[in-house]
Amino acid sequence: MPKRSTLLKWRDALDLKIRTEYRAPVISNYQLAVELVKLMSAGTYVGRSLRMPARPVDRPLFYKARAALVESGLLVPSRTLPNTILRFPDRKDSDPAEVHCTIDPFGHVAYLSAMAFHGLTNRLPRVLYYVTPDASTWSRLASERMDKDLGELRDAFVTAQLPELRHTVVKRMNGMVIETFRSKDAGGWIHAREGALRVASLGRTFLQMLQRSDLCGGIRHVIEVYEEHARLSLKLIVSELSQRGTKIDRVRAGYILEELCGLKDPGIDEWTKDASRGGSRRLDPQAPYAPKFSERWCLSINV
Repeated sequence: MPKRSTLLKWRDALDLKIRTEYRAPVISNYQLAVELVKLMSAGTYVGRSLRMPARPVDRPLFYKARAALVESGLLVPSRTLPNTILRFPDRKDSDPAEVHCTIDPFGHVAYLSAMAFHGLTNRLPRVLYYVTPDASTWSRLASERMDKDLGELRDAFVTAQLPELRHTVVKRMNGMVIETFRSKDAGGWIHAREGALRVASLGRTFLQMLQRSDLCGGIRHVIEVYEEHARLSLKLIVSELSQRGTKIDRVRAGYILEELCGLKDPGIDEWTKDASRGGSRRLDPQAPYAPKFSERWCLSINV
């Protein structure tokens, strides 16, 4: 039995653990609760035994620990974030995209925001566009993450009614509007900035431009981006569109790449099979049908 003087107070241990090990700009109630439960389960920190609380970890104890971290100044509430999220005051200028990737661990930056990240546009987005899985998929991923984070401690964690991993809606942060879109296909992203950011891959970004041109500066801007950047990324674009695009995605891409960019590729030739005569497919899905027509791509050129 360690001498009482050598014991490290559990609250001090939690403060030290969060202060030295946690590098993200914000921390959620769930993340904080996981750190607390794992610390209490270990009973030691930095080689020192802990002076444990008089009772097992439960919801009231968690909120007392949380309040102590706020009182110490390590963490602070934010007026622009839900009360389940606390900031580190020395990281208040963190990029909103990185903050949101911490809050929603399964989504990624997309559309015009991803275009800006990849250097495809000179427009400065006033909105952070974010894609995250649909509700059922998000819940499944959250359950899997809790299993990974807690292991055999999960049952006790849930029984103690500690904060679980839930989807958190954030609509504005640091003056930036956040638009979140839920999708059954929320993949195609890469890690960036040493893992702090998840953003649509370059190939997926070119695909997203065709799927939601209205979220990418409009079809005219999308065409400008293709004309300027598609040549250097042609193989990547063709691969992404062939594997992940729909027929109309490929038809639009085929017309833009061939007719407007002057680019050729065997994969593009394959896409002509996706052209469908007699339909009302339009280059710009947001604009009305126009009589100018591409025979090769069976597409109304309505821009």
